[in-house]
Amino acid sequence: MYLIPIEARVSEINGRGVFTLEKIPKGKMVWKYVPEHDSSMSVEEFNNLNEESKMEIDRIAYLSTVSNKYIYPPEGDPARFTNHSKDNNLTVVFDKGVSEEPLFMANRDIEIGEELTNNYLEFDPNITENQPEWI
Repeated sequence: MYLIPIEARVSEINGRGVFTLEKIPKGKMVWKYVPEHDSSMSVEEFNNLNEESKMEIDRIAYLSTVSNKYIYPPEGDPARFTNHSKDNNLTVVFDKGVSEEPLFMANRDIEIGEELTNNYLEFDPNITENQPEWI
């Protein structure tokens, strides 16, 4: 769940993206897993889905190295549009005292209106295995 005001809009990276509505200082926590908000699914549940549903979950979820569950935002959450970039401005942090899953912090100052991006290679083992074309 994003902890700052955001909006989804057209992205120069891919389709739609997530953009900040406030200035974010370096080191600020921007997103964390909130079980009451975010969704999770076991690998077994994922494997039992039809192919169309698997493709949708693959697009919006990451496979957690902590819980071995797919973690993803609920329907209607703009976080579904967080894009990948090797020049990411959010970095994954593991801190069990704050969240049972990885959380994301600003790795530099981020200006109002900037697109928020992650480097999926930092936290999703499926990405390194599958090597999508956009990596």
